[in-house]
Amino acid sequence: MNFLSDQDNKKMIKKAGEFLEGDFHVIINYSGMPLVNLSSPLLDPTGVSGSANVNRADKTFMHDMKEMNKVQACRSCVKAVVETINSCTDTEHKPLRTILFRRYIKGDFDLWIYQDLNMSRSKYTRLRKQALLEFAQRSESYSQKYDVKGMMPSFS
Repeated sequence: MNFLSDQDNKKMIKKAGEFLEGDFHVIINYSGMPLVNLSSPLLDPTGVSGSANVNRADKTFMHDMKEMNKVQACRSCVKAVVETINSCTDTEHKPLRTILFRRYIKGDFDLWIYQDLNMSRSKYTRLRKQALLEFAQRSESYSQKYDVKGMMPSFS
């Protein structure tokens, strides 16, 4: 049974690739997850900022809370993407998870990946598209699980 047309699948593949190559890396940066020493935003314990004697603790605290919420949302999105990738097929003949992880998480070059997997460039290209399609199809459930619908696009 084919739920979507070839044209729809091509759009999903394109959107998934654009997300993983673009916005996802920005989200990783905001999440701070690859860093060993992640620290939360500093809260000014005195509530005084700058040289004025005006107490801006409420505004500073609210700003810091928004920043922490952004970090938490980015962390959830990274977890959703990684879990989506981990759920993808990874067999000897369909190493989709391996392709997604190496290409979009580790940032390996395509040449390295298809040589390491001992396959031709054309087979690798076909499998990479299949991996992106599977990622897009599986992403909806993980987007809901981690409540990141606003950060992870709908690929359909």
